[in-house]
Amino acid sequence: MAVQASVRSYLGIAKEVTKGTAVAPTAFIPVAQSKFKPVDVIDPLFDQAMRGSLAKTYNYIPGRTRSTVDFGGPVFPDTVPWAIAGLMGSVATVGASAPFSHTISLKNASAINAETSPTSFTITDFYAADVRAYAGCQISDFTLNFSADGLLEYDAKATGWLSTTASTPTPTFSTILPNPAWIGTVSIAGSTVAYSVDGSIKLSRSVTPVYGLSNTQNPFAIFPGALEATGSFTFIMETNAELTRYLTNTQPAIVVNFQQGAGATLTQIQATLTKGAYTAAAIDRGSEYVQIKVDLTGIGNTTDAGATLGFSPIKFVVQNAVASGTYQ
Repeated sequence: MAVQASVRSYLGIAKEVTKGTAVAPTAFIPVAQSKFKPVDVIDPLFDQAMRGSLAKTYNYIPGRTRSTVDFGGPVFPDTVPWAIAGLMGSVATVGASAPFSHTISLKNASAINAETSPTSFTITDFYAADVRAYAGCQISDFTLNFSADGLLEYDAKATGWLSTTASTPTPTFSTILPNPAWIGTVSIAGSTVAYSVDGSIKLSRSVTPVYGLSNTQNPFAIFPGALEATGSFTFIMETNAELTRYLTNTQPAIVVNFQQGAGATLTQIQATLTKGAYTAAAIDRGSEYVQIKVDLTGIGNTTDAGATLGFSPIKFVVQNAVASGTYQ
């Protein structure tokens, strides 16, 4: 058998009808080679019952199973919503034709026994030597990274069932270009600022495999916890504006927007923290000009809750040519 090249790999993804039941991919996401890391996890059970000998372990028994899938790379406006929507859970789409506008917010519910978990995904890994499907995947982490001199990039992580072999799909990839970060704008308290150098916005929620006695090593469920939105920015320090926001606990609205194109080819990725609390601020003299580095936390509010009830610390608006019902 021939040795296979890593660059032949690709990632497929699809919504599941039944959580944990693998389905063939309906979309394919270009990912960075160094960031695509699917891992099967089997908890070890060791027989260490004493047998009158100085040996410690006598048997190994495979225990509970699960998988983790890390992926990321350049941001493509038509595929990055899979990770964002898979973590937040609610997508409201408007538009009769491209560009469609998707408002992605935290899925909440007030009804008894309501399903509040985002739709689970099957993530397919074609690694040239074979194909594996990671079913039941729930997204737990998403980080949007931006620097004035690079591409807009992201990192995501999911937890799911132990993988199984799968049929080889026929991949198709979008022709949309990834976003350069320089097209972005940053708005604070309603005013656009031009002195943001770099930053990140991180969404995270615990994703816990829940096991039952059901004659299977796989989880009974993958349970997503509460959502937290944090971030960090580096600003050129022309004035005390950002330091003052920290010292006075202003909690301004923060909007980061990456938009390009026009008409049917228009694309947009916009993150809004309507209440962005500055939790740390430090003057930085590490470069030739003075900067200030700020940490922030999104505060739950009803504005960012979007189409659902309750509160959310953040919401996204994504525009692309992908129709309603794709991501959730």
